[in-house]
Amino acid sequence: MVAIEWTALSPADLPAITDLARRCAARDGGLPAATSPPFLERRYATGTAVGAFAEGRLVACGAVRAVGGASAATGLVDPAHRGRGLGSGLLDRLIGAADRLVEGPVRPVEGSGRLVEGPVRLVGSPVRLETESLTPEAHALFLSRGFRQTFAEDVHRRDLTRPFPAAPLPPELETAEWSERTEEAFHAAYSASFADRPRFPGWSREEWVSWLVDDEFLPGCSLVARERDGTVAGFVACAEGFLVQVGAVPGWRRRGLARALAVAALDRVRARGATEVFLDVNVDNPASAGLFRGLGFEVVARRARYERPA
Repeated sequence: MVAIEWTALSPADLPAITDLARRCAARDGGLPAATSPPFLERRYATGTAVGAFAEGRLVACGAVRAVGGASAATGLVDPAHRGRGLGSGLLDRLIGAADRLVEGPVRPVEGSGRLVEGPVRLVGSPVRLETESLTPEAHALFLSRGFRQTFAEDVHRRDLTRPFPAAPLPPELETAEWSERTEEAFHAAYSASFADRPRFPGWSREEWVSWLVDDEFLPGCSLVARERDGTVAGFVACAEGFLVQVGAVPGWRRRGLARALAVAALDRVRARGATEVFLDVNVDNPASAGLFRGLGFEVVARRARYERPA
């Protein structure tokens, strides 16, 4: 039996963590971004990280970080070393680390109206588990430790080298790309399309734009559809390698608009040279899942969060 050595990890271990993440993704699927060094650095270099080494190679790792007064934990186990207790050992270490996690530097003292300098221990705070590629074994392990699933969405992939189905835009509508001039119309279409969805955040225009627009956002592949009088009907927003959102306002649902917008946007993404694109669909949204299956998307992984009450 190969000896396992558990030890604390540091930012210097990021290359080994990246290599492990890519081995896991090759087996479990998921978003390519979840194996990128910037993503892994945010998860593993901002809190307490631990790793398991076998013959000098990292075969499991996990980290706990403070997020909004809670403890968020994530972990990876090499597919070649699963079924040997590494996952349960790692999870128990992460739960223990969450109970010792501190957050700072300035926090209010409850009931006093004062602020205290220095880190504050998060003992008794909620613990959240995060995974980018959920497996049945991980799901069973999380439940066995008293966690419950609070969020799940499927990661879909579309091969852009394959032809798209026909999806003409309804003739009553016209589209426009994202710009400062159309930003307000995009936000109106976003709000009207998703206001009836569970957990809709109700973001203002500024909040939504701040969340949506970053260095990878593709304004030329993002479209808003409007009637001749300017009334919004739907929208689609894209980033590099990712279809971020597509929606139709209630009066335009089941009329082929979302399908037409998605195909038009994907055609533009393909014209930029992309060969694949990904998107996420919440598991409580079967209508969207059906739309994207009909457009040739395939489920490649499930992202999920679990929580254990404080």
